[in-house]
Amino acid sequence: MNLFSKEFSISSYDLNPKGQARLTTIANFFQELAYHHASELGFGYKDMKARQTTWVLSRMRIRMESYPVWDDRITMDTWPSGVDKLFALRDFRIRNIEGKVIGVASTAWLILNIETHRLIRPKEALEHFKLIVHPEQVFEDSLDKIEVAGVTRHLNIHSVVFSDLDIIGHVNNVKYIEWCIDSLRASSDPDLEIREFEINFNQEALLGDEVEIRGQDFSEKETRFLATRKEDGKEIIRARMVGN
Repeated sequence: MNLFSKEFSISSYDLNPKGQARLTTIANFFQELAYHHASELGFGYKDMKARQTTWVLSRMRIRMESYPVWDDRITMDTWPSGVDKLFALRDFRIRNIEGKVIGVASTAWLILNIETHRLIRPKEALEHFKLIVHPEQVFEDSLDKIEVAGVTRHLNIHSVVFSDLDIIGHVNNVKYIEWCIDSLRASSDPDLEIREFEINFNQEALLGDEVEIRGQDFSEKETRFLATRKEDGKEIIRARMVGN
């Protein structure tokens, strides 16, 4: 029960122009997998809602060695990988049909009281959480705050539309990844293949918000992103993308 696996098939609508599964497709699979495993363990979306609490994804890092293509079948594994102060950690692994690992990811989640908006430590909200932790972690270093220091350049302004929203009326986590990728693709090498993407979710964006996305060339292969709400200047996300 500590480790949960599910098979996914890559469909035509999951593909980018290179015929590979989009990174956002992979990220959506992660969310679906996490939901099913959490539900099986007794702290899924409906279970948490009954306790007046909810999961909030705070940080995510994805690293891909290669991407599946149309009709490929992949197996994804996930497990609760530990606790770091207020964060409940969940890791992922992607295997192709031969069993080779082609990608990994790590996520850090917060537990929020819906009524008071107070953050709750995992061990307080979920008494048995420690009992189901599988101690394997796919990255040696922790998911820290992404640094975006110095000069950034304007990339795009995105107006939040209805199709950006999730079940609770906030922008879906994967949409922020999509915005960053789209804002850079217009001015970069179309053949760039994303090897790693990391993101900090700092504020929620809502329907009608105008979000400015700015970029910084951190190195030859790495771009960093900063997205802020135009109305009040609040920082929505920070992200970093490494390509080759």
